[in-house]
Amino acid sequence: MKVVFVHTDFRIYWPSRLMVLNHFLHKHNIAFDVIEIAGAGSPYWFATGEADYQTFWHCLFKDKKIEELPAGSAGKAVRRKLDVLMPDIVFAGAIAFPSGAACVRWANENRKKCVVFDDARLKDVPRRWYVNFIKRRVYSGVDAIFCPAPAWNETFRYFGFLDDQIFHGLNVVDNNFWEIKQAKYSKPKTRENYFLTIGRYVAKKNFIVLLKAYRRYVNRATNPRHLVIVGDGPDNDSLKSATLAMDLQNLVHFHPFLSQTELRSFYQNASWFILPSRYGETWGLVVNEAMASGLPVIVSDQVGCASTLVKDCVNGYTFSPENEEELATILLKAATIPEEDRENMGLKSQEIISDWNLDRFCTGVNEALHFVTDRDKRNPDLLGRLVMKVWKGRYRPV
Repeated sequence: MKVVFVHTDFRIYWPSRLMVLNHFLHKHNIAFDVIEIAGAGSPYWFATGEADYQTFWHCLFKDKKIEELPAGSAGKAVRRKLDVLMPDIVFAGAIAFPSGAACVRWANENRKKCVVFDDARLKDVPRRWYVNFIKRRVYSGVDAIFCPAPAWNETFRYFGFLDDQIFHGLNVVDNNFWEIKQAKYSKPKTRENYFLTIGRYVAKKNFIVLLKAYRRYVNRATNPRHLVIVGDGPDNDSLKSATLAMDLQNLVHFHPFLSQTELRSFYQNASWFILPSRYGETWGLVVNEAMASGLPVIVSDQVGCASTLVKDCVNGYTFSPENEEELATILLKAATIPEEDRENMGLKSQEIISDWNLDRFCTGVNEALHFVTDRDKRNPDLLGRLVMKVWKGRYRPV
């Protein structure tokens, strides 16, 4: 049997997953290949070079950004590579993208099984009715879904899948990497025990509300903890200007995107991790990293992972991302909680996230493989086949 994973690109979190999966599948005598369309660009542009292009790893346009490639050209390149590799089962990224659209079409034309991996719920990415109609037609030719957790089942039931066609374990990180304490590492240029947040400086990350809530907290705290923000993006200047306008420049510290090793130091010196995102944060893998690092977490209830990973008053707190006052109150509570209680909450984080390691990813893939292998190829209806020929997918940088 041969399995191929295909996506727009496989950056930052993906190489460790796919390397472990390659080892897992080879132990079971299953051949494995990876196809990514573009080697540059994407929201994780700063992670360029992390992918290890071994013999099983094929990048079709190493020097191109996906947004530079016409969807039709990207799709044709994917299908041509699949013609060469001729897998029995294709795991494809979201069908909204050229990679997913091309794979579903190829699998149906060649009578091969197709599993789509996706972490977007209906409420995370609202779409017009006709877009969802198109997706349902394309999904009629997909044999199974690989998604993060049971909280996604409702979405994929809407798109026509039964519960036994839905598999979980997509959004994991290498917990062992984040758990390792570094004997020597450079500490962030601020004192320890700060609030930490990480992400791209874009509207959905909601950092402006975090700053406003943090100002309220500072106004009430006797000795306020500092706030460290790691990232970059189009809102960089406006966030720094807002920090100055709020007179927080001595308490809020901005750092650019960092390597994983550097980032580990920031987690290990923090006391709490915050993710304030609004709708559109389909999971939030930085929460996995923070929990594996032993931090209690403060997470917006609109972040995808919140309902699965955050247990209120056990390993952290959730809040409404529009409510500055609620977040300010939680920050004050978090900053004044006894250290022993905070450490216990961090240990609970590690306990919860221990079930979300790389082996969970391999298990989910393996379960999906067994399911589709034991069943006939799912046949799309006539309208589904017509839509597949027309739909090329699209990519919108965010």
